[in-house]
Amino acid sequence: MLSKKHMISFFIIALLSISTLTVFANEASKINNQLNNLNTQQRQVNNELKQNENQQKSITQQLQELEAQIEKTENEIAQIRNNIRTTEKQISDTTEELIAAEDYIDSKQDLLGDRLRVMYKNGTVGYAEVLLNSRDFTDLLTNLDMVKRIVDHDVELLKHLEEQKALIEDKKAQLENQRNQLLTLRNSAENKQQQLVVSRGQQQRLREELQQDRVELAKQLDQIEREARALEDQLRKLQSSGEYIGGKMSWPVPGYSRISSPYGNRIHPILRTQRFHSGIDIPAPSGVTVVAAAQGKVVSAGTLGSYGRTIIIDHGGGIMTLYAHNSRLSVSVGQQVARGQKIAEVGSTGMSTGPHVHFEVRKDGKFQDPIPWVRGQ
Repeated sequence: MLSKKHMISFFIIALLSISTLTVFANEASKINNQLNNLNTQQRQVNNELKQNENQQKSITQQLQELEAQIEKTENEIAQIRNNIRTTEKQISDTTEELIAAEDYIDSKQDLLGDRLRVMYKNGTVGYAEVLLNSRDFTDLLTNLDMVKRIVDHDVELLKHLEEQKALIEDKKAQLENQRNQLLTLRNSAENKQQQLVVSRGQQQRLREELQQDRVELAKQLDQIEREARALEDQLRKLQSSGEYIGGKMSWPVPGYSRISSPYGNRIHPILRTQRFHSGIDIPAPSGVTVVAAAQGKVVSAGTLGSYGRTIIIDHGGGIMTLYAHNSRLSVSVGQQVARGQKIAEVGSTGMSTGPHVHFEVRKDGKFQDPIPWVRGQ
């Protein structure tokens, strides 16, 4: 039977244990609430980033269409200007042709005048004299036929020349009308081009504003992630066990060994800015099994901001592993897992460009290159 002294000691230890557990639970709950708030902020920023990206894609497409329309309009203007030059050359040629025709008509009229004057000087001028000078009826018929032929020829010649002149004048009028139409088309195309250039400038300014907004959103995201990592480290220190118990680490996605993005500095695939990559990315189809790299205890299982659905395992000794962007989680917080045990399925949740696993190793809260660990550091 326990002595009174031993019973008092037992109750004191029990009370201290309960008090310690209560403090731990309260502190852990407080940190988890803060993490949840940060995760909410992170989701909001991620949504804004996605909207920003979609808007930039839309504007980029509109700019490409505007550039194509501007190029097409410039080609149309060049073709119209070429047609105007051709038409003006035709008008010039037709004008010269008209002048030549008028000169030709004038020369023919002069020639006819000369002929009449010669006939007058030779005493054969005038149709009345031709009739009076006929010797007999046969001679009269012959002279009349000759006079008729001369008259018919003169009339036909003048008629033909006047018709040619009219055709040339009509052709010139048509060409001038065509030129006026082309000038109207050119003015319309130039106005359209100017409007397109203005629209392009507006879209370019809007894209620049969106790019600046994206930079500011990326800064906000960085700040949120720094705060979240600090809180995660605090939580892990509360939850962390003693010595490292994991042993040699396994590859987290069996059968898929390609690394699409290694550990270290890189250009972020979505933010398109220089950022530190805290782990390695292993691409695999959605639904592929993700396993625990080593034995340990699940300390986080849920949505973690830009990481999406994430598992964090504590292996003791300050060593933790993180598995992000999963489509489905197969374990829960507090669960003990063995090396190679299924913990999740590959997905593309959070800030991700496609199905893959983002795998991290952390020691005392600091990022480590995962490769030496899976090779048996």
